[in-house]
Amino acid sequence: MNSLRLPLLVLALGGATLASAQPDTRFDVQMFRPSGAPQDLVLVSQSRPLSHLSVAAGPYFSYSLNPLTLVPEGGDLEKISLVGNRLQLDVMAMVGLFDWAEIGVDMPLILAQGGQNLEVIGTEGSVESFVLGDLRITGKVAVPGLRRPAEGKGWGAALTLNVSFPTGAQDAFAGEGELTWAPGLVVDYRFGNGILLALNGGFWKRPDRVFDGVAIGDMMPFGVGAEVPILRGSGITALGLVNGAVGLKKAPGTERQVPAELLIGLRWYSSTGVTFTFGGGAGCGCSLASPTLSFFTSIIWIPAKTREWEALERFKEPPEPPPPPPPPVDPDGDSVIGTGDKCPLEAGPVENAGCPDTDRDGDGMVDRLDRCPDFPAGSRGREGCPLARHSGNKIVILEQVNFATDQDVILSESFPILEEVARVMNENPQMDRVLVEGHTDSRASDAYNLDLSRRRASSVRRFLVETGVTADRVCSQGFGRSRPLSDNETEEGMALNRRVEFTIQPPSDGPRPPCPEDANKKGKRSRPKSSGSQTKSGTEPKP
Repeated sequence: MNSLRLPLLVLALGGATLASAQPDTRFDVQMFRPSGAPQDLVLVSQSRPLSHLSVAAGPYFSYSLNPLTLVPEGGDLEKISLVGNRLQLDVMAMVGLFDWAEIGVDMPLILAQGGQNLEVIGTEGSVESFVLGDLRITGKVAVPGLRRPAEGKGWGAALTLNVSFPTGAQDAFAGEGELTWAPGLVVDYRFGNGILLALNGGFWKRPDRVFDGVAIGDMMPFGVGAEVPILRGSGITALGLVNGAVGLKKAPGTERQVPAELLIGLRWYSSTGVTFTFGGGAGCGCSLASPTLSFFTSIIWIPAKTREWEALERFKEPPEPPPPPPPPVDPDGDSVIGTGDKCPLEAGPVENAGCPDTDRDGDGMVDRLDRCPDFPAGSRGREGCPLARHSGNKIVILEQVNFATDQDVILSESFPILEEVARVMNENPQMDRVLVEGHTDSRASDAYNLDLSRRRASSVRRFLVETGVTADRVCSQGFGRSRPLSDNETEEGMALNRRVEFTIQPPSDGPRPPCPEDANKKGKRSRPKSSGSQTKSGTEPKP
């Protein structure tokens, strides 16, 4: 319920009457200003203008309870309903122009209204019952690039302008007494399922007045509305909206006026060209001209077979479903169809995107399964990779060289790997010299690890020479734990750090430089017949 605390209303000495006040300048309390197009959301406009030369006309009936009620300040007096109820008829008509604009007229007529005695605001008797309101001219122009058809989806926008002429009875709170105007902007979006969301905003130029200490003047109207199809084929939709205005004038010591209403309703777009809308709602109870309850109904008629009638009939039709996709084709018969088949004219497995398997290195292992597709695996290789191969400045081995625990004795399981290293060197005479590097993890002391790595590197060098590699083409050097590949805090990291690497040294222009000194020139023979406990690349004891 609306309330207004009036500082000029004071209790008389006996506490039974209110002191009379001087008459105040009155204003139009009617905030229900409907939009007359059939697809407008009662008080919230949508962006689409009427179709070219299509007309729409009909009545809007609205009833409001307590649109203007005063609450005396102090004491126990009851509220005073200056306008306790109002039944209003808005006769509306409009026409569309060029599918881009529409212009309309709204003639408000207060059919009946009543209230208590107006003596508290300086006039004897109650408010006049049957009076005219301010004649209103409305206009709408679509924004280029955002003009959406009735059945279309997407964004829409339009500019609006309302101009009201002082034809109403100001003393009956039915007119402003002056010309007022209100430009605005409409932005909305319609989804493919027919749901419409609309947002209105603008400026309302009104005369500046003070009514019992409350400043009334220019306002910023706003509105948010939605339309949701319930039975789209039958043209039945649900409406919901919030409409109001923010007062730009404010008297000292008073609250800003923000009259607003929440309304819901139902609508039926009948095939006869008549659109029926009815509903109701409540005001916020926080301002003048915001009624306690509101009810409305409208009957908007559009001549049948006009372009606007056809547009509304198209809106009622559900959107056409997208055409079904063409049947999948598989010309090569490999069960990989459509865009998923990268080779539609050649059969191939699904794992290879429908393309035939290839074997670039010719080792019998297809490339999609070959871990080394550019290097033939040979007779000893695994998973398409040779046990040893040339890559950059390294001879890369498939598995680590393994030694007996805490010794430089090479385990027999690593002989095939070293034999493959020798083969790679012998088949690539451009490898001037290969450095066998020994590396350990971080367990034990630096001196211990350095000595062990030297001895093991020397053992591998001897193995390669005995396998047929020229002695002056291979050197050995131990690095201990100085060049880790991974963190020595985990078993996995230490296993990576215990390794033998084969680095191809660049050729020299002159005589080959001497090999790095081998710390253990008397290491054990690299081909033992048997060994005790075993370790991967040498696990050293803790110091």
